Amino acid sequence: MQMNDRGASTAVGYVLTLGITLLLVVTLLSVSVSLVEDERSKAVHSELSVLGNRLAAELTTADSMVRAADAPGTVTVRATLPDRVANGQYRLSIDERAATGAFYRYRIVLVSDVADTSVAVHLKTGTEIAETTVGGGPVVVTYDDGTDTLEVDA
Repeated sequence: MQMNDRGASTAVGYVLTLGITLLLVVTLLSVSVSLVEDERSKAVHSELSVLGNRLAAELTTADSMVRAADAPGTVTVRATLPDRVANGQYRLSIDERAATGAFYRYRIVLVSDVADTSVAVHLKTGTEIAETTVGGGPVVVTYDDGTDTLEVDA
C-alpha cells in the first residue's frame, strides 16, 4: 500500500455513509407520506359518515313534522353541515332506491373532493324526497305542498 491511498478510504467511507443515510431518509419519508394519506382518508370517511347520518336525521325530522302537521306547507328544517371536510369540498346527493308500501327508501351519498372517498347512508321516510345533488354546506329541507315532496336545497 502506498502513502497516498489512505486518504481515499476516508472519502469512500464518507460517501457510503451519506448514501446510506439518504436511502434511510427517503424510505422513512415515503412511508410517512403513505401513512398520512391513509389516516386522512379514514378521517374523511368518518366525517362524511357523521354528516350523512346528521342529514338523514334532519330529513326524518322533517318527514315526521309533515306527517303530523295540519298545514305541512310551512315545514322547514335547516341542517347546519360544514362547508368543508378535511380542508376540501364535498357534495351530497339523494336518490330513491325503492318505494315499498307507505314508505320510500333513499340513499344519501356524500363524496369528498380531497380523498377519493364516498359514503352512503340509507334512509326510510313516509314522505317522498326529491332527488337532488348539492354542494356541501348548510342545507334547507322544505316541504312542497304542490308535489307532496321534501326538497333539499343549499
